[in-house]
Amino acid sequence: MAASTTTTIQGVSIFSSQHKRQADVFDIALSPEGIVIRRPGRSEQRMTWERISQWEIEEGPGCIVLTLRGGGSVTPLMVKGWTLEDLETVMRDATEGSSGPGAQAGPVDSAPTRAQSRVARRQAARRPRRGIWKPLVTVVLLGLLATAVAVVLLQSAGIISWSFLGPVA
Repeated sequence: MAASTTTTIQGVSIFSSQHKRQADVFDIALSPEGIVIRRPGRSEQRMTWERISQWEIEEGPGCIVLTLRGGGSVTPLMVKGWTLEDLETVMRDATEGSSGPGAQAGPVDSAPTRAQSRVARRQAARRPRRGIWKPLVTVVLLGLLATAVAVVLLQSAGIISWSFLGPVA
């Protein structure tokens, strides 16, 4: 059982692929009892680990995405300034220390975490996106080369005559 510690993560917001004008920024505190959400000007919201059936951590564009699943809902949280490994360690420590019914997922020899976890690294987030312009330019240049070769071959065979251009010196 892990020691009863609380880790506060500041500047968390809901992750969305759509750009918003102003994100709702808040703090979350992770402890063996669950997650406390602290929004400025509002009362604290508490969520126990029993309400979270699974959590996932992924590398997103310029951030880490912590996705909480439970009760039919999915909440992706954007965490900036953390590494994937550090956030995974904090989540495992918090969920290992959880107590109550079903505190251990699966048999005794399985990982002793309340929530089933999955850590995924998006390779697409690491490599730059390729645009369509490179293949398009390649196709156009290959088409021009093929046309030039065809014209030269047709002229060599005498099928094309450039006499309409006037006298050639």
